[in-house]
Amino acid sequence: MFIYDEKYVSKKEGHYYSCDWIEHGLVFFRYKIAMCCYCPHEGNGHTLVRNNYVGQKINWDRIFKVKDMFRKFHKKGKINKNCIGCPFLKEKKWENEKYINNLYLSHWTHCNSKCVYCYATQHPDDFKGDKTYSTLPIVKEMYEKGILRPGGQILFGGGEPTLLDEFEDLVNFFLDNYFWNLRAHTSGIIYSPALARAINEIRGYVVVSVDSGTKETFEKIKQISCYDKVRDTIRKYALQTTFLGRYLVGAKFIIIPGINDTVEEIEQWMQENYKAGLYTTVLDIEENWYLENKNNIPEHIFKLIDYAKKRAKQLNTNFELYERIQNMLEDKASRN
Repeated sequence: MFIYDEKYVSKKEGHYYSCDWIEHGLVFFRYKIAMCCYCPHEGNGHTLVRNNYVGQKINWDRIFKVKDMFRKFHKKGKINKNCIGCPFLKEKKWENEKYINNLYLSHWTHCNSKCVYCYATQHPDDFKGDKTYSTLPIVKEMYEKGILRPGGQILFGGGEPTLLDEFEDLVNFFLDNYFWNLRAHTSGIIYSPALARAINEIRGYVVVSVDSGTKETFEKIKQISCYDKVRDTIRKYALQTTFLGRYLVGAKFIIIPGINDTVEEIEQWMQENYKAGLYTTVLDIEENWYLENKNNIPEHIFKLIDYAKKRAKQLNTNFELYERIQNMLEDKASRN
């Protein structure tokens, strides 16, 4: 599970290589609890903490013993194989106190769209009869025991978070107990008052994956007819919040080669974002295509990224690149 590698030996006394998720993070997936959710690197991430998990009572002493085991090996220059090549590893003097402040809730797959790039759409048989366990009681227990603390990140992933029966209660619980840096990825089909509150209080960031600048392309990707509704939700989030809150609403465009990888689509998407009052636009690339082609990315993809970046500057909007895009640009720069 762990291997010794000289490059992970710290040169500073008391320092070692680790990351915020190994030290103080936890991820709830459908059938397991893991250290992290990041996977587009050599080691593939998703280091297991507990398997076959569907909401059972948690032995927190055992959870922290697992984390202590990681610290013990990392201090010796040994690294978990799942972490090899991960960009989040960093060398510093980590404190060993036992608590969680980075929490990722990704324990369901149900969604109200059928994006062509989604694993659940591509492998529907894997999710037949799939049930969702409740995390609100777990979150409350963690908080009451002092295990869960503010200061890190609270993330929502999986399927569509606004479909969860407990979603509004979860978000409001975090807000009522002074958590900040909440982040939710949503289809935008359902407007969430709790997310609007998080944005308005400058404590939450909402990303809506539109992936298109036209209704026709949207329906081709999402396989549903909700483009106008999604755009209306984005406008509500952006315009019904404080001025600073508008920076906390992002429309995401996942580049899908062969479907939406044109300048015209990018331009229309950015124009619609600007008209909706958005001050943040987000760019990503489809994961499966990226993993298959990351060593041979066509030049026109880089030109699209450059075009979007320049247009964002012209429109005076914040521009965010997700990790895959950043990795692509860094790889290209290292080769030149």
